[in-house]
Amino acid sequence: MLGNSIALLCAVTWSCAVILLKLSGARIEPLALNLVKSLVGLPLLILTTYVFEDGLQFPVAKDTVLLLTSGAIGIGIADGIVLRAMRFLGASHIAILECLFSPFVILLSVLWFDERPTAIMLLGGLFILASLLFLTPDAEEENSTRKIVTRKELTKGTILMAGGMLTMACGIVMVKPLFHAVPLVSLVSIRMIGGTIAAATLFFLSKEPISNITNVFKTPHKLQLFAACFFSSYMSIILWIAGYKYLQATVAALLNQTSTVFTVLLAVIFLKEKLTRGKILATISAIIGVILLTF
Repeated sequence: MLGNSIALLCAVTWSCAVILLKLSGARIEPLALNLVKSLVGLPLLILTTYVFEDGLQFPVAKDTVLLLTSGAIGIGIADGIVLRAMRFLGASHIAILECLFSPFVILLSVLWFDERPTAIMLLGGLFILASLLFLTPDAEEENSTRKIVTRKELTKGTILMAGGMLTMACGIVMVKPLFHAVPLVSLVSIRMIGGTIAAATLFFLSKEPISNITNVFKTPHKLQLFAACFFSSYMSIILWIAGYKYLQATVAALLNQTSTVFTVLLAVIFLKEKLTRGKILATISAIIGVILLTF
């Protein structure tokens, strides 16, 4: 019961993070937002290692470099791409497209580790890909950050989101062998160090970094922004780890993926997005795909 509650709370927390990022981050440069998000999460994760793991546990140098590289790719770069995609998509679109992460992980595992997906897993991947066919622009859709999601924005956002999910999956799969060799909170923290370094590098190489970081502090939604960063870069990660500790991996993965449903519903309530038939069908198709992939 405790494990189920934790996994569901993780899903709700992530959904709240997406909604809050849409509410607070619409006018903030994505690279600046990614850096701020990482700077909020990193010290909290490191402090948590002292609570549960007697401090930050570094593996051998080769594995540490691999974890740092994984974080640079899967957090520093991937999260920046996803935050850019958020500028073009509604929260419900984002939630559905996040389901691409699972088939990308399986695809990369096949390429890197010669794993063999089952027929059921391939069918699950097809269901997730099929969900994209139901995503259509809605001229009447309104939310707090943009009036409509046009076809051009939907296409651009979908491409960016798919690229972000692929990059994120790459960052995870490359350290798959280390998941049982390094304490989990330390593993996540070391990846976050790499992600923060990459996010800072990309930010300071971008145009007008001083102006962009100033806009972060000038935002009228400081509380929502901090909550979004706290939920996305710390709380959801800790709950994700706890869920896998108390549940079988398949059950935890399924309950975590209910974030898709929660995000779609919260987007309707707080962002006033339209719950169209296409979004409902896309959500159902994506969830079925995730269930098949999990089993």
